[in-house]
Amino acid sequence: MKKLLMDILIKVNILKIIGYSKKWIEGISIHSKMVKKNIIFIANQGINTDGHLFIIEAIQNGANIIVCEKKPSLIQKSITYVLVKDSIEALGTISSNFYDNPTKKIKLVGITGTNGKTSIATILHYLFYKMGEKNILISTMGIKIMSKKITTLHTTPNIIEINKYLNISIQKGCKYAFMEVSSHGIHQKRITGLLFTGGIFTNITHDHLDYHKSFDNYLSTKRFFFENFLHKNTFALINVDDKNSHKIIKNVLAKIYFYGIKKKADFKIKILKENINGNELIMDKNKFFIGLIGKFNIYNLLASYATAILLGKKKYEILKKIKTIKPIKGRFEQFISYSGIRIIVDYAHNPNGLKTVLNTIKKIKKKEEKLICVIGCGGNRDKKKRSLMGKIVYDLCDRSIFTSDNPREEDPKKILIDMKKFRSYLKKKDILTIVNRKEAIKKAIQLAKKKDIIVLAGKGHENYQEIKGIRYPFNDMKIAKTLLKNYNR
Repeated sequence: MKKLLMDILIKVNILKIIGYSKKWIEGISIHSKMVKKNIIFIANQGINTDGHLFIIEAIQNGANIIVCEKKPSLIQKSITYVLVKDSIEALGTISSNFYDNPTKKIKLVGITGTNGKTSIATILHYLFYKMGEKNILISTMGIKIMSKKITTLHTTPNIIEINKYLNISIQKGCKYAFMEVSSHGIHQKRITGLLFTGGIFTNITHDHLDYHKSFDNYLSTKRFFFENFLHKNTFALINVDDKNSHKIIKNVLAKIYFYGIKKKADFKIKILKENINGNELIMDKNKFFIGLIGKFNIYNLLASYATAILLGKKKYEILKKIKTIKPIKGRFEQFISYSGIRIIVDYAHNPNGLKTVLNTIKKIKKKEEKLICVIGCGGNRDKKKRSLMGKIVYDLCDRSIFTSDNPREEDPKKILIDMKKFRSYLKKKDILTIVNRKEAIKKAIQLAKKKDIIVLAGKGHENYQEIKGIRYPFNDMKIAKTLLKNYNR
């Protein structure tokens, strides 16, 4: 792909252009080491690093156009400098322009909230694919165009990759895109330039307060998405049962629809029966069984159904396919060993998500079935939630094993100490602390008896464990299956 510089600067808030402007570009980068000839380098002010410090390196690697907020002290005649008010916003607009403004040609639905984003996006991708509608999924689990998974440079795709793969998906005939929208992405302006057909609000609870500093700031960020990215010809689908839903919709121009189980809503569902294998439901007068466990999953299912309706699909068509949905990898993913031990792997990594998963199991398990939980908390993340999560596991489980999650740059032993800092820990029950996550899972398997339930919480689908900047191969379900086999369990 090749574009003229001035064509990709349309709608960019430019302060000044220094140098020759009639240049061709063949790509965009925010990483100085990945720049080569005819690649435009955009110097972003990040959380940990400032791209302006790498302008010289980018030029040395071949960049001849630099987009920046601050004029470099050394101006080179052969280089074009585009001074902008906000380089992060410019990145979004430039990326969209370079890839032919893909969101003008595809129906993009953004899903935001503390929990449920990945599940809803994945269910929608599956539903539309099964209904014969070509679509793209953009989530923390990666990018998927129809059935093909795309390998990206980052766990969470950046705005350049998002526009690139949206453009590719359109060329392959996709008409719909389903994308997770994180609070970090909203706050850091990483979705600038994208046009949304609709937005879904799942819920909001304690999470990411290390970044947002307060719950009000976190809530305001979510609200910003609905107020600034959804116009009057779009839809906002809101979980009416969330206690903060009324705050989200204060100044929303989009057409508002509600979904829920408890309160009056445009889209409702009733749970007739639930057990460890799934739920019997009634929705739009249709009774059916689905192999998704827990009320939280039923909210995700309902939001997906409602979105499909709002995007113009027929009820009977959706219901026919919705019955075939299977559990999502790393989201209440189950395995039963030949000796009858049940393993449940879930991504629950915040207090509400963890409490919801454990309460769901307690509600549907038999009295004699013991609940064992292996849990850790991420390093260099919200420290306030550590003791909250520790207390939840201690209060709700028969056995608690505290271990490492992704300790990152922190000492995992200190994280475990933080997890035990709650008042109700009176040593009525033991808490096992095992730093090595594999050893912790092994201990849980050794403690378990037939029909006991082991929950491996926090990492879900992840295939790595991050320690001191290195990502080591690690997957909870794979480790558990291997250990069960090795110990003939």
